[in-house]
Amino acid sequence: MNEKIKVSVIVLAYNRENFITNALDSIVKQKVDFPFEVVVGEDCSTDNTARICMEYQEKYPDIVKVTRNKENLGLLDNFVSAYNRCKGEYIAICDADDFWINKHKLQIQADFLDQNKEYSACFHRALNYYQDDGSKSISNGLHQKKRNTVLDIINSNPVTFSTSMFRRGLFGEFPSWFNQVKSNDFAVNVLNAEHGDFYFMNKIMTVYRRHRESVWGMSTFEKQALISVRSRQILIEHYRGRNKDIYNKLVATYTNGCIRLAQHYQSVGNTEKLHEMEELVLKANPSFTIEQVKEMEKVRRKTAKERITQQIFRLVKATRREISKLIPLPKI
Repeated sequence: MNEKIKVSVIVLAYNRENFITNALDSIVKQKVDFPFEVVVGEDCSTDNTARICMEYQEKYPDIVKVTRNKENLGLLDNFVSAYNRCKGEYIAICDADDFWINKHKLQIQADFLDQNKEYSACFHRALNYYQDDGSKSISNGLHQKKRNTVLDIINSNPVTFSTSMFRRGLFGEFPSWFNQVKSNDFAVNVLNAEHGDFYFMNKIMTVYRRHRESVWGMSTFEKQALISVRSRQILIEHYRGRNKDIYNKLVATYTNGCIRLAQHYQSVGNTEKLHEMEELVLKANPSFTIEQVKEMEKVRRKTAKERITQQIFRLVKATRREISKLIPLPKI
């Protein structure tokens, strides 16, 4: 294939024999008017994942390009390795346990980036599929902004990684700290958004599979919050003295994350972890006093109206969850 690659699709594969076929099928079946490649980082799986990936490379030799790592690199280093092998103008992501449900997804997103040079990336809605009970929900609610700045990304990271497409090479080489962030999608999104806003497309084109084996999908509040706090902690140092607005937003959201964890540890009686969070808040905010931090930790009592509204919301959510189990999962 001598034509210039327009899009490189990164697929990181490690022990995903039950899901990888769906992911790869959904990619190779894309209808596009440009050359694209699938860059697979096979990270020493102990199941049949590597064999399945190689079968796809044999079947689609002009599209699927598998690298079998000589040793297990882990999520972050495997991502960097795959990214560095990409040749496309744009990069799309499909996690090995997710799959796409719109055959024109790559064409739609690439066309948008071609026509809107001021944006660094675009993303869309995902169908969240909870593997354990078969329930479903949809990401990015009615209030999702169309145009998302780097500060919006830092505030809530609204991007499901398998829905994103971004311009390759905006931030140069990966920083040396990248393999410490725990959350590669958040770090990549912030690094890209520094160079241009993200555009949100109100289309459901990806199934995001949530299950016990996924890094994020079925994690506890504590685990998710710690990943979020750790990622922001590292990015704070990266942007210190480089970009005041980004730095301040990172500190603010980092502080909020630490306070939420402090409240959690207070509720379960883990005094050691509670004090640890308080120290992190004070270190990030030298002007704060311990009294101010203690005040921030106080949980405001909800009014009777707020409690009733919350109960109704939970009931509606539970009802929707049960109904969603009856709706068939979309096919590729």
